[in-house]
Amino acid sequence: MSSTLLSKDKVNSFEFFHINWKVWKIHGLKIVKRDIHTQQRQAVSRSYFFWTIAANFLATILFPIHLSMGIFQSQNKSELFDGISISITSIGTTIKFFLMASKMKQIAQMEALIRVLDARVTHQEELNHYRMRTRLNILNVQKMFLILYCGIGAAVAASFLFSGERRLFFPGWLPFDWRQSIGFYALGILYQLFCIVIQISQNFNNDSFTPKALCLLSAHIELLYMRVSRIGFDDSHSGGSCKTHLQEQDIELKRCVLDQINLYELYKTIQDIISWAMVIQLLVSVLNNCVAMVALLFFATELFDRIYYSIYIVGLAMQLFPSCYYGSDFVLLFEKLHYAVFSCNWIGQSKSFKRHMMIFTERSLRQTMALAGGMFPIHLDTFFATAKATYSLFALIITIK
Repeated sequence: MSSTLLSKDKVNSFEFFHINWKVWKIHGLKIVKRDIHTQQRQAVSRSYFFWTIAANFLATILFPIHLSMGIFQSQNKSELFDGISISITSIGTTIKFFLMASKMKQIAQMEALIRVLDARVTHQEELNHYRMRTRLNILNVQKMFLILYCGIGAAVAASFLFSGERRLFFPGWLPFDWRQSIGFYALGILYQLFCIVIQISQNFNNDSFTPKALCLLSAHIELLYMRVSRIGFDDSHSGGSCKTHLQEQDIELKRCVLDQINLYELYKTIQDIISWAMVIQLLVSVLNNCVAMVALLFFATELFDRIYYSIYIVGLAMQLFPSCYYGSDFVLLFEKLHYAVFSCNWIGQSKSFKRHMMIFTERSLRQTMALAGGMFPIHLDTFFATAKATYSLFALIITIK
């Protein structure tokens, strides 16, 4: 048998979302997680249930209110823009978190489809492509988000530690005067620290999920292209009649048609999961980029405040770019998928094979574009449009100023 034949290795794309489920478990989403097979919610302990309620009440619900009310207590313009910026981020994080929590059923459906598509990756050529390109791309995206949010956390800590005065991490309202005593001050710091850690991890999960899911979709489209274009050229059959070979190739094309159907289902499921979360991400990106630019250029006086806002602006761009990039990538791959069927050895195939060719080709001509909220394409064009919108809003604020 040829060296390009089947391998015993197996593909497991769930490894890319392992860290997301670990963090979601800490956030309490194990309560709404559904079994991949039965689609039923899983039982949780009483202590875990109380942790979920307490953590989300304090960090996910109260923290945005705490920060928003702190805007009205700002003593100067620097604090005002600090408060506006972090309040927009916190409110956006909370909305995205609850949107993702409401999509646990769809995430379970996505995992079931990925399991089916993973099972089809058995040829050594596909396995090599998966290991050398797909896996590295997704892990690099995940690593980028880890570095990004660790950098933002470090910048927040440095800005606080090297501040010339005693203050909270961010301006916020508390039911007591934290300036009155060390105990109240420590309580305020601990509360904000707890909430910042929770919300940074929530943002990491929300923002890294979308590009990883879209990258995985692109990868399986590429693998299907390789699978289809190889039909009729694969030397894995060394015996048997010509008729048997033609039947086997027809069966393989039928399987590829089913793979294509599963890919379109995966695309629809991912779009359903990320649609409204991406709307929030786009709005937060435009508003916060503008606010951060104003604060950086006109009101940030401390060195570490400037570093924080610089990292923050870069971070906002990097939150959005991978999702828009892979949103464009899978569209291009879907558009050229019909070329794969004409790259295979289709001449001399059976009538049944050619009927399946037509079915595959017609379906591949379908328009596909992931939309945020059914309005905004998750595409590189949208990424550049948000940059233009940020500049326009920034210019308007400068004019008013």
